Amino acid sequence: SMLAATRIDIFSFLLPPYCVLFLFTFVYRIAALDVVKCVPHSCAIKGANGGFPTSTDGWFATVFSSGGRAFDKAVWPFLLVSANAVFWTVLVNASDDINPYRANIRLDKTYSYGLAFTLGLILSFRLNRSILRFWTAMNRWGDMVVTSRSMVSSILVHGRDNPYHRDQIVCWTAAISIALKRRLRQLDIESSELLGILTKEQIEDLKNSNNPPLYAANMVRRHLKQVMDVRPDMNHSPLSPARSGEMRQHEKYLDGLIHNGGNLESILATPMPLIYVAHIRSFLIIYLVSLPYLLGAAWEWSTIIIVPLIAAIYLGLEAASSEVESPFDKGRSNDLDLDLYCFTILKNVQQLVKRRNEKDGLL
Repeated sequence: SMLAATRIDIFSFLLPPYCVLFLFTFVYRIAALDVVKCVPHSCAIKGANGGFPTSTDGWFATVFSSGGRAFDKAVWPFLLVSANAVFWTVLVNASDDINPYRANIRLDKTYSYGLAFTLGLILSFRLNRSILRFWTAMNRWGDMVVTSRSMVSSILVHGRDNPYHRDQIVCWTAAISIALKRRLRQLDIESSELLGILTKEQIEDLKNSNNPPLYAANMVRRHLKQVMDVRPDMNHSPLSPARSGEMRQHEKYLDGLIHNGGNLESILATPMPLIYVAHIRSFLIIYLVSLPYLLGAAWEWSTIIIVPLIAAIYLGLEAASSEVESPFDKGRSNDLDLDLYCFTILKNVQQLVKRRNEKDGLL
């Protein structure tokens, strides 16, 4: 029994410093990886998410990945909660004056578990709302790709008799996605991304507009009117109703691009209500900070491990919610790869134009 008591004393003596060392090493590694790996995305290539694994890379690649978890959004709350747990645990277990009163500050387990369940439910609801915004943004960008493809494919066939305005429609349709990407990232238009698509004068006009995606869409509509305009000599021609039908169809494509762009801008401009987020974070911090005082007597030295673990779970959920709430930030591991969407649209346009030129004997 004496040997067992000695082992317990040695274990109690070594556990606190070991846990503190492990805790701060862990936090340092997380912060360092998030800073180093959050590099700008390369344009539309594999690994454009900054080198982080994806959800399809398997269990080992994702479970043991310390990067891409958005812990940098919760580092300071995590450090506060962990330091508080270490302070109180060492104070209670190392002081003979406080130690006899530990049994008087225990919290009923049923109440504790109910509180934790309620908090987990609220955080899950917040994460669900944020993922819904992410899912909506992803679908809208998918619609942008499909609608751009349909617009270009159709105008290349139906606008053959007016090649200048037809080509302008193709160019401005491609420019819509690039302008929208820059607007969602709250960046100015970069001329290098549009060279070869628009002229320098057109790029400057786009830069000087208040809403570049809407300006590009308006230019598409102007040139579309020139291509599909029914001239007076065509009033009694069978081509007149055909042109009107084609015009309506292309207007639907254009309205679809504008509609999807507007939905994406609304996601950027309307974050989660502040009152909801502030209440959850305040409640979360109060709960995590109070854990050592309420349950530390039962957990003893294990409090130094248990509290940071619980904090990592709850703060991780909150950080994940904040990360996917507005998935347009370049360089984050969980953002939508807007460069890839734009590259896909440009690649589709290039393929359609090349195929059309081959059929027309221009290549």
